[in-house]
Amino acid sequence: MELYNTMSRRLERLEDIIEGDEIRMYVCGITAYDYSHIGHARSAVIFDTLRRFLEHIGYRVIYVQNFTDVDDKIIRRAVEEGKTQREIAEKFIKEYFEDMECLNVRKATYHPKVTEHIDDIIEFVQKLVEKGYAYIVDGDVYFHVPAFEHYGELSRQTLEELNKHRIEPDERKKDVKDFALWKAAKEEDFKAKSYFHSPWGEGRPGWHIECSVMSAKYLGVPFDIHGGGRDLIFPHHENERAQSYALFGVEPVKIWVHNDFVRIKGEKMSKSLGNIVRIRDVLQKYEGEVLRYFLLTAHYRSPLDYSEEAIERAKKAYEYLRTTLLNVDMEIAYLKTFGDRESENLEYEEYITEFMNAMKHDLNTPKALAILHSFAGYVNKVIFNASLEQLERTFDSFKTLCSLLGLFEKWGRIPVLTAEEAKMIKEREKARKERRFDVADSIRNEFAKKGLQLIDTPKGTRWRLR
Repeated sequence: MELYNTMSRRLERLEDIIEGDEIRMYVCGITAYDYSHIGHARSAVIFDTLRRFLEHIGYRVIYVQNFTDVDDKIIRRAVEEGKTQREIAEKFIKEYFEDMECLNVRKATYHPKVTEHIDDIIEFVQKLVEKGYAYIVDGDVYFHVPAFEHYGELSRQTLEELNKHRIEPDERKKDVKDFALWKAAKEEDFKAKSYFHSPWGEGRPGWHIECSVMSAKYLGVPFDIHGGGRDLIFPHHENERAQSYALFGVEPVKIWVHNDFVRIKGEKMSKSLGNIVRIRDVLQKYEGEVLRYFLLTAHYRSPLDYSEEAIERAKKAYEYLRTTLLNVDMEIAYLKTFGDRESENLEYEEYITEFMNAMKHDLNTPKALAILHSFAGYVNKVIFNASLEQLERTFDSFKTLCSLLGLFEKWGRIPVLTAEEAKMIKEREKARKERRFDVADSIRNEFAKKGLQLIDTPKGTRWRLR
């Protein structure tokens, strides 16, 4: 499989980089101060899909996704609402998991929180100070960027470009590019109960240090894949790489993978533009898997434009795949109830091969979806001529490909009818032919009570779960 490495700016073959059959992957999670938006959803769905596919092709994936549960934005909201930092963070972490369940995003192997690793962070910072990469100023601890000669290599920014960024303005810093590893507690920190004891006084971690610490603790250094949104390349991932490389003396990550933005009318979502689309707002109108399908319709390294028209198109495409799976399942249940038939072999292996190749080539989900639709078109043409064995193989193959994209995993199989129920079906078909619709309707209602909906087709009666 090939993935685009932000660090090398080229596609990398996993087989050339990964040793053995285990992949250790870290993906930056949310800062838990508000409801999650569809930009968060895109990143979560992309890396969940990558994880699924890696596992399918034989890797054992150790997947870590953190939660930033102490941060300026969390503290600000806590103070505004008269709550603690912990109360705010716990609320929005809970909301995030509920959103992810709707999107069929599986939980990571580990979901560490910053506040659970304060001692680890302090130890990490102390070692950076001891090695000469960090310095202390009035209870704050800063990473000294000029001390790390490889700074800027991930984001490919020149020294001139880097000097334009005063990410954390502070006249006490030795260099404008230096960034905080530890922040001395301020008044709002005490109000929100968001401070911790350290050798430098009461305070809390800076943003970037948390991911260096938690990735190293759970995955070791170096680990295989680091993921996140494109907006994290600088400064977050640049600073994270610098901290880890400085402490451990090696490149901390083998492959950096970044997904692009979700845009609204061509613009990136932002609170200043007032165009944030929350996941829960979309879920009020659409099924979670419809949103998931939409988020896979563009390649992860390309921008994705959100609109009502776009998600409506995704809904129709999603429903076509679901209807195809339903049609095959209904036909299987019919043949198991009323008897098999002979057929020629179905030839669909080329769709599976093309799907797998698309996914192996830098997780090309839009191409994979297009192949699934071609597969569905073929299945719908041959469904009434296929044998039970062929249909069961087709169902399993089609559903497996869908599941790799996180679709239709919770599918409820259509039941085989009892002999008595099969007899009722035949009685109803006879009644319809004789235009005794009251009898036909009565039988339909009996099946409805059993949780089954009867479907009248040119090939006879089929049924599905209501």
